Amino acid sequence: MPAEPLSPQPFRRALSSTSDLPPVVETEFERQRGVIETEIREGFALFEVDGLTEPLSDARTSTLQRIAKAGISIDFLKLTSEGLSFVVQENLAGEVSRALEGLHITHTLGRCVVSAWSPNLRDEEGLAARLVSAVIASGAGLDHVSDMHDRLLFLMDRNGAESALHAIQGVAR
Repeated sequence: MPAEPLSPQPFRRALSSTSDLPPVVETEFERQRGVIETEIREGFALFEVDGLTEPLSDARTSTLQRIAKAGISIDFLKLTSEGLSFVVQENLAGEVSRALEGLHITHTLGRCVVSAWSPNLRDEEGLAARLVSAVIASGAGLDHVSDMHDRLLFLMDRNGAESALHAIQGVAR
């Protein structure tokens, strides 16, 4: 008399039906290619500080220390030939102006950040260039472009944000 199998499931898929097998749970190891999410975030102000004195590195450091002492968080820090620029939340523009009193500053309100999230941004040859080209072609005026390992960020006026977003989404298709 043959021995009973220990498991009611056959060893080979060829001898089984789908109802005999446990469900297969796959682990996703690689994220979806291309742009998978876009977003517009509003409420930012762009500050530009120029005319800093030599040595420029000391003057930049002093400027940043004044901002830090005021407890203000900045983003999009860019070093320029005569100073620096950065972005803050628009509701903090007055505090930044007070913290930098005596320096030559200009600020622009009504900025927003359009972001294009692509987990494999640096692995896809030419994707970043296509996205930047599409945003420029949309007619949106760019203040800054920045990148992270998984996204591109575009700082611009709110008026150009929708057209830039649609241009990015066109590249994503």
